[in-house]
Amino acid sequence: MTPGARVAAMIEVLDSILVGVPTEKALTNWGRGHRFAGSKDRAAIRDLVFQAIRCRRSAGAWPNPISARSWAIGSLRINDIGLENLFNNIGHAPPLLEIDEIITNKCTKEDAFDLQDWVVEELFTSYGSKKASKIAELLRHRAPICLRVNTQKASLISVQKTLADDMIETILNPVCDTALTVMTNPRRVVLHDIYKKGWIELQDAASQAVAALIPAKGRVLDFCAGGGGKCLAVSARTGGLVFAHDANPDRMSEIKVRALRGGHDINVILPDQIDEYGQFDSIFCDLPCSGSGAWRRSPEEKWSLTQADILEYQKLQREILVKAEGFVELGGTLSMITCSIFNAENQAQRDFLLGKFKSLKIISENQYLPTENNDGLYNVVLQKS
Repeated sequence: MTPGARVAAMIEVLDSILVGVPTEKALTNWGRGHRFAGSKDRAAIRDLVFQAIRCRRSAGAWPNPISARSWAIGSLRINDIGLENLFNNIGHAPPLLEIDEIITNKCTKEDAFDLQDWVVEELFTSYGSKKASKIAELLRHRAPICLRVNTQKASLISVQKTLADDMIETILNPVCDTALTVMTNPRRVVLHDIYKKGWIELQDAASQAVAALIPAKGRVLDFCAGGGGKCLAVSARTGGLVFAHDANPDRMSEIKVRALRGGHDINVILPDQIDEYGQFDSIFCDLPCSGSGAWRRSPEEKWSLTQADILEYQKLQREILVKAEGFVELGGTLSMITCSIFNAENQAQRDFLLGKFKSLKIISENQYLPTENNDGLYNVVLQKS
């Protein structure tokens, strides 16, 4: 496909998104309807679509664009991509630009943050104007692709060399000692033999870092396991048994497969079995949250989230934390984790725990903000005395 044809495809996908089709489904539907498109074309179209969503406001498409075409034009322009050679009506490229489309729309200072107004206010209040502005700018761009090296099976150097032999270049990620950042050909990673052998997993560097902070002595329980990323990371670091639990068993469907691939000892506990297991020395809760620290990966969520949603997350998080605390052995630890950068989901929840359970005290606390190397995550470890 020509660059212009890819833009035409981008417009088709954005059209679907505007009528309510979720982004991933819109991309999948387009791919099924255009089987001739190769993998590179589909990847390029995906990148164009996601960038348009990340920059929706500065592209003039928030809250409502004139059309998917105007949204695409605004996104390409705001990202300094020349339009004339893309909108040339040649082959499958979009029709020529109209006079009003050539005129650059004015982007206000508020628009340039590419966030909802209430989110901007929240970040400025929490972090100050300089830091909040940097966070907003980072959220306008693609997130780094990071790997967790399973040091039970391989070293970082051996993984780097093996991937480099297949033209997948990586660099050491400074956020965690098990993390590599993929610099070239990231889509080849999951097809590589060492991925299938369990040498590596895709996992953000800050996510690896907070997993490394979880105390892992004695009986360890991942109370909100989901897909199992953090319990696998804990097991890979210690070589020991980790129990995995989630209120929704379907979310844990891949854990056993991933554990077998990586050679990890993971014992999955179903919701109706958890009471039978007694108490644990270390429990960690990777809580459901706004996901604001990872909005680069799911940019549609930064436009759909409301302040009412935050209140609902707070309520659910507190219910989970109270229940998890009851399973912590005396002298044991409770680790709270979110991929949020909002105080309401982090420090406020920490204070809730300290206020409700006088026996808890803070051992460690870390707030990772989004950077060129990692997503934003929060972690606090509390000991029960």
